[in-house]
Amino acid sequence: MTPERAIGELQSPQAEARRNAADALRTPSGVPPEAVAPLLGALSAEQDPGARGAELIALGRSGAPQAKPAIDQAVMTAADPNMRRWAARALKYWMIQTGQLPAEYAFPDGWPYGQPGYPPPMAK
Repeated sequence: MTPERAIGELQSPQAEARRNAADALRTPSGVPPEAVAPLLGALSAEQDPGARGAELIALGRSGAPQAKPAIDQAVMTAADPNMRRWAARALKYWMIQTGQLPAEYAFPDGWPYGQPGYPPPMAK
């Protein structure tokens, strides 16, 4: 899927199409800069948990400064284990993409939950 098509699919009425679009925008080298604003817009309206997780992870992979507040908000307010995992993955990708951590850094299990400024681990 081309980046242009993926950006357009972020507005699809089908959650699976939105999730696939967000996944397609995320590459090993990052996310096209022109996709960041559409991803933030899609995230703000997203109701499907799987699509929301994919959008968050793509935003993390972007490394864009404007993505960080949305990622932090998701980390702090995630209501279930899956969303917490996706939000944490987005934050990890963002930190790696921005050079704050090396790609091979071994994150502690359950990171960032229980770290200063982040919520405690969720009971299983």
